[in-house]
Amino acid sequence: MARSITISVSADTYLRNPLETELGRNIISHGIDLMSETGFQCFNFKQLATSMKSTEASVYRYFENKHMLLVYLTSWYWEYLDYLIMLNTRNIDDPKKRLRIAIKTIVNGADDNKQVDYIDIKRLHKIIVEQSAKVTHSKKVLNCNKSNLFANFKHLNGNLSKMILSCDPDFKYPSALATNLLKMAIDHTYYAEHFCTVTEITNCFDTKKSQLEEMLLYFVNKLLC
Repeated sequence: MARSITISVSADTYLRNPLETELGRNIISHGIDLMSETGFQCFNFKQLATSMKSTEASVYRYFENKHMLLVYLTSWYWEYLDYLIMLNTRNIDDPKKRLRIAIKTIVNGADDNKQVDYIDIKRLHKIIVEQSAKVTHSKKVLNCNKSNLFANFKHLNGNLSKMILSCDPDFKYPSALATNLLKMAIDHTYYAEHFCTVTEITNCFDTKKSQLEEMLLYFVNKLLC
C-alpha cells in the first residue's frame, strides 16, 4: 500500500510544481519508470509523453529539459532520505545512537519495495545510484548552485553534519564526512554491481546493505571520538 507523505522540493528545479496536478504526478511516476529502464542517456521527453499517452509539450510545461527532471528526482530523493532520518531518530537522545540509526537509514531507508504515493522508491534508488553524479558533474554546476538547485542535498548534509558534531564537537570535517557517508552508500552500491575490484562490498542481494552499513560505521567509529 502506498504511503502518503509530503516532500518539498526546491521550486527552482521545476517550471510548474508537478505535485499540484495529476499530469505532473504522472510525469514523475512515468519518468522514474522509464529512466530506470533506459538510463539517462537514452531517455527523452518524447518517449515519456508516449508512455503517459500525453504530449511532449505538456512535459515541457513542467520541466525545462531532462536534466532538470533528473535534478528534481535527486532532490526529491535527498529530501525523502532526510525525512526518514528525522523520523527514525526522533526521541533518541544518545547522539551516537542517532548517528548509527541515520547511517542505517541512509543504506536501507530509501531502497525498499513500497511506493510513496506515485513514486516507486526502489526504481528511484536505482536512478540515484546510476545517474545522480550527472546532476553535479556538469559545466553548469556553479550556476545551478547559485540558482539553489541543490538546496535539498545541502539541507540533508547540514542535518547529518549536526549529528556528527553532536558525537564529536571537535571534529574538523563534519560536512565532508556527511557528504562522504551519503556518496559512499551510493557509489559502493554501484561498484559492487558493476566494478567489484574497487570495493570490498559484494553484490549479494541478502547481505549488500548490511555490508554497506558495517563499512560506513567502521569509518565513523575510526574518525570520531
